[in-house]
Amino acid sequence: MKNKGFTLVELMVTMSIMLVIFGVVTSTYLITQRLWKGGFTQIALQSTARVALDKIARNLRSATAAAVLDSGDKIRFVTDPNRTYDNAADDITCEYYVSGTNIMYDPNTAISGNESVLLRNVSKESATPFFQTSNNLAVITFKVYKDDALYGAHWSSMTTSVNMRNI
Repeated sequence: MKNKGFTLVELMVTMSIMLVIFGVVTSTYLITQRLWKGGFTQIALQSTARVALDKIARNLRSATAAAVLDSGDKIRFVTDPNRTYDNAADDITCEYYVSGTNIMYDPNTAISGNESVLLRNVSKESATPFFQTSNNLAVITFKVYKDDALYGAHWSSMTTSVNMRNI
């Protein structure tokens, strides 16, 4: 009578092949998951920074005067909320400035304590100042970052220019 079944060598070869296939599938899954998380983090960073840039741009577009201070770490501007350009009594002086790794917004420099954090975890893009002006054009440039213990550091450079119409 003939024995039916597999030999030990056949089982070992089959298990080795299955182990290699399982290793390839697992590593592919882990790499894909890491890439997806990195892409998602990058999108979240850009989205958060874009919202902050849009707010800065909206406020600077209506500025009636602007000045860059502290070597480009601060931009102070005057707005006229009532649009009475011939009457400076109702003008408000506002500013955006960098404090540590945060971009801060002060909606009225005459009132103390009303500052708020607009964006966290920012740094300079190389040696470029955060804020620059030339005539009626303001340029804002920064790098926003997130350091994730599991997925590593992610950063995104952001820049925009704003035509300040009322200057």
